[in-house]
Amino acid sequence: MEEDKDAGFKIPPQCPYLDALYPELCSLHDKLYFGKWRKMDAVPHDIKRAYAKLGHLVSKVEEVVRKGNITQARQDVRKASDVLAAANPDEEPYASVQHMDQALSYIHHAINDLLQEKQAKLHSPADYEIHYDVVLPFKEDL
Repeated sequence: MEEDKDAGFKIPPQCPYLDALYPELCSLHDKLYFGKWRKMDAVPHDIKRAYAKLGHLVSKVEEVVRKGNITQARQDVRKASDVLAAANPDEEPYASVQHMDQALSYIHHAINDLLQEKQAKLHSPADYEIHYDVVLPFKEDL
């Protein structure tokens, strides 16, 4: 795993995804899932940077999905792309968060579609939460 100054947490000393299929996709997903842009104190810069990274993740997942023939994963990637296209972080960063969060959810489903096709354990960010110094998004005020 690489250090990510925008993530809002310390990277664990050892990659927790080493034994998982698609470790890069799971890692990128979780960096966004646990990221600062989903916190109540996010600033427009955090959201804009996350938008770019989310676009990168969508492209990476799409690349993997294209190699296989998994209809549901292809549909989830298309939904993620469509909803991400509705976001406009340059003009409306805070309104974009909802679209971005929805796109991240669709990408999570696509990753799990890939894993299910290989009969592997589905990815759950909660399984990796212990490796990060984070408070789950939208729960920091609870």
